[in-house]
Amino acid sequence: MVKLAELDASAPRSLRAFTSALQKGRLAHAILIHGDHPPALEAACLELAGRLLNTTETVKHPDFFPLRPSGKARTIKVDVLRDFLRKIQLTASAGPRKVGVVYEADRMPVATANAFLKTLEEPPADTTLFLLTTRPNDLLATIRSRCFHLKLPAASAALTDADWLGWRTDYAAWLGRLMSDDKPRPSDLVLGAYGLGARFEGILQRLGDAAWEKTKAELPATLDDEEMDAAQAGLHKGMRTSLLVEIEQATRDFALASPTHPAFVTRSARLGRAVGDLEKISGLLEVNLNEAAALEFFLLRSLRHWTAKN
Repeated sequence: MVKLAELDASAPRSLRAFTSALQKGRLAHAILIHGDHPPALEAACLELAGRLLNTTETVKHPDFFPLRPSGKARTIKVDVLRDFLRKIQLTASAGPRKVGVVYEADRMPVATANAFLKTLEEPPADTTLFLLTTRPNDLLATIRSRCFHLKLPAASAALTDADWLGWRTDYAAWLGRLMSDDKPRPSDLVLGAYGLGARFEGILQRLGDAAWEKTKAELPATLDDEEMDAAQAGLHKGMRTSLLVEIEQATRDFALASPTHPAFVTRSARLGRAVGDLEKISGLLEVNLNEAAALEFFLLRSLRHWTAKN
């Protein structure tokens, strides 16, 4: 599992502020940890929570209270939230402090978010609440304003899976064919796009399944079936985000590879459009657009962008 020390060095300023506040007894009662890599968010949270609880086995500590989305829809229901809030109101059983963690905090519907906001307005004594999210702007502004923000950078380690590295190589080659003076037939380019899309879906599923097999063994045994389903869906989402981030980087690498090339300016403009399309499908995937359809949309739009005359 990723440790804070293994993350890109651009994060420590917030971490130093956290440590300083802890030492001075001025720690915020609510800490919002956000970034684009869910496993890194959880790892950072557990490390910080372990410092607060003075333990190396954070999830097993009796004063550690997790709240996760449940079901395939991955929502945090208001009645489940209220049970969580009831627990953290109790006196700590093994030390002076309690820690509560809201996983995927952006999955709180309006009623749940409003109920949680009341707790932030009148926080329980000797309790620190962590909120984890990859989409902080989906939280109520009033919730965000009551939290100390700790933003983690993108995970710096690229995936080393052989099939995925092959996919990236073939994607770059496909982009090169789009810009070639001697282009293949349009039908071949379209077939190439569909082939990349089909392979992407298979790689994502395999990597997601492998990550889940490893992760589920580390989850608390107290999770029910709906919470396990939500945790698996969240992990799959995190893997998907990692792949999309790498596609964006591969697209940038292709577009900016030859600054002296006559087509460099044109490539830069087209890069902006392609990145905009990636951001668009990322948003659509959040509302459950089919992943294969989303990537096909991106690749077909890319075909249009990179073969346009201007």
